[in-house]
Amino acid sequence: MKKNTLLVAVLILGLTGLMFSTAEAQKPEYDRKGIEVGTFEDVTFSIGLSSVGRVQVLGQNDVFVWNGSEFVKANGSLDGMQTSFANLEFMFSIGGEIDVFMDGLLATQRHPSQWWGNQGYMYIRSIPGNSFLTVLNPLLQHIDIKAGNFFVDFGEHQYTRTINADAHRNPLVGNPVVSPIGAEPGMEIIHNGNGYGLMVGAGIGAPEQDFGGNRKYSFRTKAWVDAIDGLYLSGSYYTVNHDEGVLRGTNLFRRERHGSSYGGVWNLNNDNSGSGEGPGSVRPGIGQELSAWEVNAIFNMFEGNKISGYFGQGQSIGPDQRNAEAPDRGDEEWNYYSAEIQQFVNDNFYLAARYSNVDYTKFVTTDNDGNVYRLQGGFGSFITRNILLKAEYVYQAASGFNANTTGVANAVDVGRDPSFNGLVLEVAVTF
Repeated sequence: MKKNTLLVAVLILGLTGLMFSTAEAQKPEYDRKGIEVGTFEDVTFSIGLSSVGRVQVLGQNDVFVWNGSEFVKANGSLDGMQTSFANLEFMFSIGGEIDVFMDGLLATQRHPSQWWGNQGYMYIRSIPGNSFLTVLNPLLQHIDIKAGNFFVDFGEHQYTRTINADAHRNPLVGNPVVSPIGAEPGMEIIHNGNGYGLMVGAGIGAPEQDFGGNRKYSFRTKAWVDAIDGLYLSGSYYTVNHDEGVLRGTNLFRRERHGSSYGGVWNLNNDNSGSGEGPGSVRPGIGQELSAWEVNAIFNMFEGNKISGYFGQGQSIGPDQRNAEAPDRGDEEWNYYSAEIQQFVNDNFYLAARYSNVDYTKFVTTDNDGNVYRLQGGFGSFITRNILLKAEYVYQAASGFNANTTGVANAVDVGRDPSFNGLVLEVAVTF
């Protein structure tokens, strides 16, 4: 714990010492614009499409997976081509003041032959026309409103990680070992100031409609600063506290339907016997009560360079039905962090590396702690503006957990110190 805190403190001091760089690097433009199909009166219609294909040469060691009745040793060699995945997005802009967005996941790592709904929301800057709601326009000069079913604005993950087939946001192939990105019905109020921003929001605390009496509402807030050239900072907080009897809390740390980039690792190859979403990823926070915070920093030392990092903590309380020999209560406490560097060699080619770690100070019982870390390094090359070729070497390992500890990374026993490593080649197309 002290070692991790010191590491983060050194990273933050390093970022602060370089924050007066003259490189122009504010918060990146994250929104995918897609292809404009046409304009009809005051409505502009656009379509976005992302598709990704991967070839992997991966090996894993000491991987034993609980299949419901026993631990089964997983295959050690995982070489070959993955299923191709795709996202489809639709956006309608009404008078340039109201955006209506919806998208679907055409194929995912967990469900390669099914189409899953993802987000659907409205983003309101002002009310056009003669509606009685135009009385809100003086207020909307200072705030925007986002309402519907969408990713909680927590950290920068929805903007910087691979989301199923949308991989251009991510300089590497895989995501960090923990990358919270959960969607739920709710509303956020956003104030974009001059060099800063604030957000407050609430949701139903679950990924889809739930009218049960035990379900409570979630709350989140975020603040960010980008007033200094070359530096962007943000801090986020999220909490939900369902009543006893709700068997799942939120998907903030568990929405890995959006994709692990490593097929088959640390599971039983999607045969429904111990396999799970997000192969190899750590997915904490299953309890009915969850509180988490995270701080982020993104900055440039010089042109073509980007260094980013984050540190967060989470606590989850609630019944744990994942662990092979767990007690009735399943409490979790964890720290997680990442440091990443990207350097463009020229306009079309870059190098990138990332280290990410999740350190459990408590998992299920007070005497069970451990960590899982992921080390990634590789390059990216823009074949065209829309086609990105990436290659990555990855190494991941777990250590420190008690024997028969499942639930940290799906049903794999992290108490046996499993690991995986190898190469992944990815071609990602995004419009």
